[in-house]
Amino acid sequence: MRHLSRGLLATVVAVLALGASSPVSQADVTTFPPRPLFWEQPLADPSVVHDGSRWFAAGTGWRGGTSSSPQEYAGWAPGAPLLDARPLWARNGDVWAPEVERASDGTWLAYYSVPVIGLPDINDRCIGVATSPDLATPFTPLHSQPLACPSGASTSPASDVVPTEAGLPRRGVIDPSSYVAPDGRRFLLYRTQGMPSSIRMVRLTRSGLRAAGPSREILRDPGVVENPELVDARGRHHLLLSRGDFGRCGYRTVWRESTSIRRGWQSAPERVLLDRESTGICGPGGADYVATTPNRLFVHGWVCDGVNGPCESTYSSHSDVLRRGHRVLYLARLRWTADGPRLARFGQGPAWTSPPSPSPTPTPTPTPTATPTPTPSPTPTPTPTPSPTPSPPTTSPPTPTG
Repeated sequence: MRHLSRGLLATVVAVLALGASSPVSQADVTTFPPRPLFWEQPLADPSVVHDGSRWFAAGTGWRGGTSSSPQEYAGWAPGAPLLDARPLWARNGDVWAPEVERASDGTWLAYYSVPVIGLPDINDRCIGVATSPDLATPFTPLHSQPLACPSGASTSPASDVVPTEAGLPRRGVIDPSSYVAPDGRRFLLYRTQGMPSSIRMVRLTRSGLRAAGPSREILRDPGVVENPELVDARGRHHLLLSRGDFGRCGYRTVWRESTSIRRGWQSAPERVLLDRESTGICGPGGADYVATTPNRLFVHGWVCDGVNGPCESTYSSHSDVLRRGHRVLYLARLRWTADGPRLARFGQGPAWTSPPSPSPTPTPTPTPTATPTPTPSPTPTPTPTPSPTPSPPTTSPPTPTG
C-alpha cells in the first residue's frame, strides 16, 4: 500500500464523505496528527464494541482496563476491571490484549491472555475466556481450564492444546482475536510468543467457550507479527496485523489478503496500512475493526508528557524510566477498494488540556505563643550593718603614795 503523505491525508479527510453515525463536526476536522479519543487514561491493545447504546473498550491492564462512552469522540470514562477475578489457573491477573465479542445468545464473551506457571519465561501466557450478561457487569472467567495453552504449562489441559512446532520456541500464546464467518462459525486467532512468531487459528464451538477441533498455523514470520484481526470486505478476507516493537514509534499496522481464511497468508504480499509517517501517531498498532459499524478501526498510539501529543520519533517505552509515555485510543475510518483497505480519515477526540493542578495545601497560620509575664524577683532585705561595740575607757592606774 502506498503511504499517505500529510498533504494527501489532509485532502482525503477534507473531500471524502462516508456514511457515518458520528458527529460530522468532529469527524471532518483535518488535524495532523489526529487527536486521540481521550488523553489521560492508558488503554493499549484495544477491543471496542457497541451494544446499541454505548461504546465499550477493553485493553491491557490488571484484570483488564476498560472505558466506555455514549458517543465515539467524547465522554469516555474509565470503568471497573474487565474481569471480576483472576482465573484460578493463572499465575496472576495481569491481562494482555483482551477481545470482547457478543455471543450468539446475546450475552458477551471476553478472551484474554494471562501468565501461567510452567513455561520458560515469567511472561509466558495462556488464553482464557470469560462471560458476562452485559457490558456493565464485569466478566467472570471460566476457572476450570484455559481455552488455548501449550502442553508444558502447569494448568489443567487446555481446550486447544498448542503443539510444539519445529522451528518455533516453546513459549506461550497471546493476542486472542475473534472471527465469526458469514455462516455463523466461530474462530479464534492468536499469536505464539517469541521469535519466530506465528499466527494460529482454531475453530470454536457455537457458544464460543471451547475449541471445536485442533488449531493450525496460518502464518509464520522471523520477526514480530501479532494482534491478528480477520476482516471480510469486497468478497475477500483481509488479515490485519501489528508489526515490530510495540514500545517504539515504528510499530505499525499491516495487512495481507487471501481468498481463504486458512490458506494463502504466508505467500500473500504484506502492505502497510498505518504507520508514523502516514498518520503522525507514535506506534499505531493493536488494530481492532468493528464490523458491526461502518468501517471503524480503533488503534492505540503512544503520547508523552511534556509533548502534549504523540511521543517523539526516537521514543522507546523500554528506556522510559520516568514513565512519560502511555498508550491511548484513536479512531480511524477505512474505505475498501479493489486494492484493499485504505485510510479515509481519523475521527478527532477532544483537544489536549492541561490536567488540573492539585490545589496547594494551605500553610496553617501559626497560633502565637503567649509570652509569659516574668515573675519579679523579690527585693532582697538589706542586711543591717552591726553597730560597733564601744571600747572601755582607758584609765591610768593610781600613783601610789607613801
